[in-house]
Amino acid sequence: MATKNLYPQFPIIPYKRTSVDMPTVVAFAKTLLGKYPKEVVRTVYCIFRNESANGRSGVCNNYGGIQADNKVWEGLDLTNVIGTCLKVDGNNELRRFLCFNENGYKACFDFTCYKAMQRGMYIGADDIKTPEDLYNIYQAKWVSNPPEDTPQAKRNFESLYQSSLIAIT
Repeated sequence: MATKNLYPQFPIIPYKRTSVDMPTVVAFAKTLLGKYPKEVVRTVYCIFRNESANGRSGVCNNYGGIQADNKVWEGLDLTNVIGTCLKVDGNNELRRFLCFNENGYKACFDFTCYKAMQRGMYIGADDIKTPEDLYNIYQAKWVSNPPEDTPQAKRNFESLYQSSLIAIT
């Protein structure tokens, strides 16, 4: 079965694993304070680190797992998109991902903030009061791979949240 491409205006390029150092990401994240509430930026810090293995496992500078075969993403600035690529995801399915230029970490972080805000995925939204609540909403509204929802994954995410309190002040 062919993998859909909802961004046919961009070329198909080969998959390449990319990385970005977290101090660079944190410096950019802090520039978003004011555009987004601090707790949104902290949430996205956790998501970014979790989705990208601390910035070491980007998909062609895509650090948010933003797929191109799911839907056309409302709110995504396409300025830094350079193509799409195919890669087997964590669920062992062939998926199409958006690919970004060297500013992909910025585009992904900003877009993920937008989606976290829109979806109410941050401490202080609705009934989200604790890092455990945040993890549960992350699983429900962001993650599409239920096998990743383990007690260890929960502990790891809660640890990421504790790190966000230091990184995003």
